[in-house]
Amino acid sequence: MVQPAPSVSTDASFLSGLADAFPQPLFDLAGIAAMILFPLVLLAAVIIGFLWVSSLVQRNAALKAMQMDTTPGNKILIATVRGKDGRTARDKFMLAMEKRLPDFNFGSAFYMGAAPISLEATDFALSRKDYDKLDAAFEASGADLIVWGQTGASGEETRLCFATPATIKGSLVTGFFTMDLKGKPSEWADGENLAMAYVAGKRLRPSIGRPADFRAERFQPILHSMSQLLDQPDVISGDAKTELEDDFAAGALHVGEALSQPDWLQKSIDLRTRALQSMKQGADPIRWAQAKIGLGRAMCRLCETKFEPAKLQEAMTHIREGIDSTKSDSRMQLAETGFQTLQRAEQMLADRRRFSIRWSV
Repeated sequence: MVQPAPSVSTDASFLSGLADAFPQPLFDLAGIAAMILFPLVLLAAVIIGFLWVSSLVQRNAALKAMQMDTTPGNKILIATVRGKDGRTARDKFMLAMEKRLPDFNFGSAFYMGAAPISLEATDFALSRKDYDKLDAAFEASGADLIVWGQTGASGEETRLCFATPATIKGSLVTGFFTMDLKGKPSEWADGENLAMAYVAGKRLRPSIGRPADFRAERFQPILHSMSQLLDQPDVISGDAKTELEDDFAAGALHVGEALSQPDWLQKSIDLRTRALQSMKQGADPIRWAQAKIGLGRAMCRLCETKFEPAKLQEAMTHIREGIDSTKSDSRMQLAETGFQTLQRAEQMLADRRRFSIRWSV
């Protein structure tokens, strides 16, 4: 049996009942609200878009202005620090530079600016996209250092990344240097300021690791600042702590030798001795050798002040072990091969000259 089609009057009754369930004033109110809210949402979107574009244009202009600025001094760009406490971390970093960077860059002039880039803060190498952004920022600004980072989800740890034109094109696997800071950025104190300033200063002045390039009197204030940071072992860790220990030991040896100050020599000895206790020779033969030879040198110089045969013998043992360690390193073997070849070439040239002189007579 065929069912009859629903009548129009039935549909109309249903719609009429629906309309009765929602009185006309509610429909009118919803319409009015939509008419009011839609323009406001649209206006907000336009304003946000305008502000974003304006900020981007302004920052790009700032990069260009930095490149054109010929004022003497280092140029530091601070990019985005991601995470909920990223803005606080960024502000704290800038404050640390203002307060403490002069402690580690020999009082050189510097100035800071904002970089309109956001990069991943990781232990791994930069992605091609991030590398291109970083390279473009250096090119556009002429900056000496760009810093970016990421705060952890809990806000208890922050990673900062430091890159220079040399590091992104150099031999570093990642292309940049990372350091991790514990605690909420809002709670960072002078210890964290010192740590950030030291790492930034090291990137801006790579020769800080070669104290012999500087007068001992000029290097002493930096050693005092390093000592303050070493007295707070929980503040700095990882590769940054390794660099700090090596720089301090080398600097203390340099100052102790140049100014004949036993106290600095002893500080170098103490730090090298502690560091060697946790080092494994095979893990980093060159660093182990540097520590051994540095320890031996400091002990030898200290024996010049107060002669102790046993100490001198121990110093000589450290130096011999350091030298022997370098012989197994492929880099040193390559250098030795090159040196031997150069000696043969120089001898050949000398022989030819003597031959020429003998036959010309």
